[in-house]
Amino acid sequence: MSNRAIQEIFQSQYRELLSSPQPLKNIKAIEAISQCRTKAMGSSFFQCASRHKPIELHHSCRHRSCFLCAQKKRVEWIDKQKHRLFPCAHFHVIFTLPHEYLSLWRYNERFFSDLLFSASRDTLMLMEDSKYHGVTPGIMTALHTWGRQMTLHPHVHCLVSAGGLNGSDQWHGLEQFLLPIKVVKSRYRGLVQKAIMQALESGELVCPPDQSWQDIRQHWSTVWKKAWSVRIERRYEHGKGVMLYLSRYLKGGPMNPKQILHRNEREIRFRYLDHRDKRKKDLRLSIHDFTRRLLEHVPQVGLHTFRYYGLYAPATKRRRLLAYGCLRGTSPCRNSSAVKDVVLSCSICGAPAKRTHSFWKNQTSKAISINKKTASTLGAGVLQQDDEDIPVGASVPNTS
Repeated sequence: MSNRAIQEIFQSQYRELLSSPQPLKNIKAIEAISQCRTKAMGSSFFQCASRHKPIELHHSCRHRSCFLCAQKKRVEWIDKQKHRLFPCAHFHVIFTLPHEYLSLWRYNERFFSDLLFSASRDTLMLMEDSKYHGVTPGIMTALHTWGRQMTLHPHVHCLVSAGGLNGSDQWHGLEQFLLPIKVVKSRYRGLVQKAIMQALESGELVCPPDQSWQDIRQHWSTVWKKAWSVRIERRYEHGKGVMLYLSRYLKGGPMNPKQILHRNEREIRFRYLDHRDKRKKDLRLSIHDFTRRLLEHVPQVGLHTFRYYGLYAPATKRRRLLAYGCLRGTSPCRNSSAVKDVVLSCSICGAPAKRTHSFWKNQTSKAISINKKTASTLGAGVLQQDDEDIPVGASVPNTS
């Protein structure tokens, strides 16, 4: 399927989606994804010095759930994280919210998102306890809210350095052991349950209309007795593999258009990998259910879905540099220019085309896909207008 397949689905359902009750975050996503790289989002015009036929390029929406806008941001993020990661082994840890809380999640998404981050962080920081390793690790966390079938499945992926700085600012590496799994599960369960009970008692949570507070307290009591899903994967000799895996969910939503096998005005069929038996399977959904599942995973406005703790936290730059120095005398590399400026060239004379003027949606500059600083000097700018995969940095001829 084309990279615009999901956009075309939203365009076909645009009126129906906006006529139904939707939270503000969904309305913004529907409008942005439907209008991305169309005239409705505004255009910039480029022309060579000889004033040949101008090139018109429509602006990107830059919404983080838009697949068309995702690739450039992923490449930039990967390039930045390559120089953040320590040159050492890493562990991959996954913390999952019990499904008994899914209905409560839907009405308290920001609370539970922050809770998953804080509970997983405080659990992993047990590594600072001298009873275990007595070191401060580097921790990178990512919130995912979907499963392979796009059902609601909130969980946090954590990339944890296999080692850290001790109290004397000396690097102490770990072997094959991170933390006792029973201790990790018990600690995580206790942190989550305590925070939920405090929020219930303070009236911070919104009760779902189909449940009573008594029902929620009953779920809370039941969850204490069940086994919580926390997985510590085998140690990876480097963290780049997990980092690349996490980057797929940084931007663009839960569905890659290439997974879509068939669609019509009534239903859609897509392929997914069943993690239980590692087999690829097909799933049919109505268009209504498909868009509903997609919109369920649009993040809250202003919610950071990637966070950094320990030595990877921005506030610990001094100690992070010390850690690099301890690791074979290495130092973090400067970020390379992973995303190059795309220079537009005139198809008639081949000369560079500079921006002449632009029209913005609602006269705002938010939905701009041009690096203004570069555009003012080169007249080209950072553009991401390719619907299909094309080499970054390639010249774009005048096709208008």
